[in-house]
Amino acid sequence: MPAIPTKRRVKVTLSDLQHLMHQIGPAMPEISTIVQESMDCWMVEFDENVSLQLAWNENSKRTLMTCALGQPAEDEREAIYASLLMANLQLTGVANIKLALSDINNDVMLIGEYDLDYSSIDELRRKLSEFLGFAGKFSLWVAGTFTQDSPTGFQSAASMHVDST
Repeated sequence: MPAIPTKRRVKVTLSDLQHLMHQIGPAMPEISTIVQESMDCWMVEFDENVSLQLAWNENSKRTLMTCALGQPAEDEREAIYASLLMANLQLTGVANIKLALSDINNDVMLIGEYDLDYSSIDELRRKLSEFLGFAGKFSLWVAGTFTQDSPTGFQSAASMHVDST
């Protein structure tokens, strides 16, 4: 009996990503602007003043996404920073995201590193949407506007099922 062919996962290259970045604007109406900062780096701005940087990591052959989430109120900083460490611990092995502090202005940053397979616009849109979902949840947490029972608070973000590929 002949073997059943399976769909083989094909890693995206920088050239593939450049092509996808030319297509993603029209494919996602919520994108307002895409600025190519270098051959392998783009700033993607969305409606409502949300932006992320998308870059190609040549060493890992993965897509790196970063987004500033803001700064916690000064009287809550220590607690928020301690929670950042706990969030990173809880997300280890669950999601390809990390929380960090920016060197420049102490913004809390969300950093995600993703594999893109199949060089499809749908795959890129799905990864962008997933990353923005995390950014939305964690930005509420950094701003101090979440509650432990809130569906948009830290607990729901940390417990979301994420495709870690």
